Amino acid sequence: MSFSISNKMCAYQTQSLQRNRKTLAAQGAMRILSGTGKNRRNSLSISSSARSFSKKSIAALIDKSANVSASELSFYFANYNNPKAILDAINFGTHVECGYNPAFKDYGVMCFDHNGSSQVVPNYAVPKINTSTLPGIHAVNNSLVLNNKSYYAWTTSDGRRYPWAVGNGHIGYASSELLLADNTNQRGTNYKAEMRKASGILSTLAQGGSLWDVLHSRKEVLATCEKVGIMPGFFSIDAGAGKHTYILQESGNLINVDKNIERWNSINWIGSGYKEGDTFSVYGNEYAIDSSGHIHVSVDDTFTSTETKYPSKPLK
Repeated sequence: MSFSISNKMCAYQTQSLQRNRKTLAAQGAMRILSGTGKNRRNSLSISSSARSFSKKSIAALIDKSANVSASELSFYFANYNNPKAILDAINFGTHVECGYNPAFKDYGVMCFDHNGSSQVVPNYAVPKINTSTLPGIHAVNNSLVLNNKSYYAWTTSDGRRYPWAVGNGHIGYASSELLLADNTNQRGTNYKAEMRKASGILSTLAQGGSLWDVLHSRKEVLATCEKVGIMPGFFSIDAGAGKHTYILQESGNLINVDKNIERWNSINWIGSGYKEGDTFSVYGNEYAIDSSGHIHVSVDDTFTSTETKYPSKPLK
């Protein structure tokens, strides 16, 4: 009997300690948020969004759910009245993550690295992007130029507009929206998958890469290019990672012009059986082999044909 009573007392004491710890943690979390106590900052106040949450909910966010320190909230505290700074830090930052659970979306945090330190912004404080104010993604004269670290609107096949971010050659659904997005499946169509495909194609091209049929079918490539106004023939794309030039064929096959030019310029053609003065016809322009055995093609040249013609090798 004494053993049973002892166990009950221990259990009661343990529960009491846990309640005390939670109370102290909640009080500490509120001091961080409200700026009272030793962490007080005259410039700090709880945002209007945060005021719609109870103290208990906010304390749970800061201490229990996310286990966040005051230093990790420093960026948010400094920029809670600057929605663009918050959006840019999330959408153009590194190591961006979000512990997303639809049932507790408002009580989580979005994590990212900023100036070498780990930072968080409460999910409820992440600004929403108004797509009605954003330009679309569209090429002009087969040249797609997108401003680096900027926002655009992508229209899905059902006519809905979603915010996309462009940064250093990556083009795709803005992380600030994607990581907190509700289910975008409508009438059996997965618009997240649709946007993921388009993002993968455009981002690869904007970074000067080559597309593989195993990842993206030629039909998908052709459809994505046409959606942004790129028609078969020469086209270029610049989205913050330099200008890259390609040839889009009617079949949806893509030719990486930059890589072809780099390869042709690197070859010693005299060593390959040609002679000085032999002329190559590259995309409608003629280039003669110089004394070093090389031709010199520039991506900035104006090309009038998608064909290349090699000179005849001398008979041995």
